[in-house]
Amino acid sequence: MADQSEAGGFLHPTLPLTPASTIASPSVAPSILPSPRNRPLKPGSSKESNFIEYVDRKLLEISGRYERRFNIASREHSESEQTIASNGYENFGELAVDLENVIDVIWVSGTPSLQTPYLLNVALAVTTYLPSFTFDPRQTFQLLQMLDVSFSSLLHGQNVETGEVLPGFDGGRGRLTTTEKVRIRGLVERTRVAVVVAAAKVGSADGESRVTDIDEGLTTDDDMMEGLEEDANHGRWEMEIARVYERTLVDLGAALDSSDNNGYG
Repeated sequence: MADQSEAGGFLHPTLPLTPASTIASPSVAPSILPSPRNRPLKPGSSKESNFIEYVDRKLLEISGRYERRFNIASREHSESEQTIASNGYENFGELAVDLENVIDVIWVSGTPSLQTPYLLNVALAVTTYLPSFTFDPRQTFQLLQMLDVSFSSLLHGQNVETGEVLPGFDGGRGRLTTTEKVRIRGLVERTRVAVVVAAAKVGSADGESRVTDIDEGLTTDDDMMEGLEEDANHGRWEMEIARVYERTLVDLGAALDSSDNNGYG
């Protein structure tokens, strides 16, 4: 965690991005995203500057850790170099957690003019980094679900899980531009392909692909149950692959195919 005394440490309660109250009515469904602040950050304010500096720094740190993972096996290291190289990501799960934390901060900002471009940056990072790691279904789909809900909510101007109107969308403001929608669709399509390719690789973070050895067979009840569980997980992940950015794809189709400005399109 960054030192809260640093310029970008706006997560301190006295600094800008204190989220709205998380005490929700029993009728309000929970969301995978945190509650945003009540009003968007004021353009040119110190709070906006702190937000930009913080998120830029976090994305740069993530990029640096991603690049350092390749130094581990690229050459011999001195002891100090090995220590630096060991700070690289060992698996996609570690990277996904860091990106999820960045998404949380972006969402809490409650500022559409900042949320959209930064979420596009995160989505691009996912598509770029994913092929370099052994496929991790749980972390991958959880991260992509956060992005899917985020983009879909921005397209609607309300949290699609809770129905709550987003800050900055009152009076018709905050709507995504056609250019932004086209960029999102391009990244969505690239990411869906990247996930299919990653999942097709032999093995995953859940275990190597199961190959039945005829000579050994499944000789016990435990072996049989384990095999059935693996088959069930395989089917579940196939369903999740088909659902990658499902909400956003549907919403973008309606928005980009619309010939007028009614609704959220």
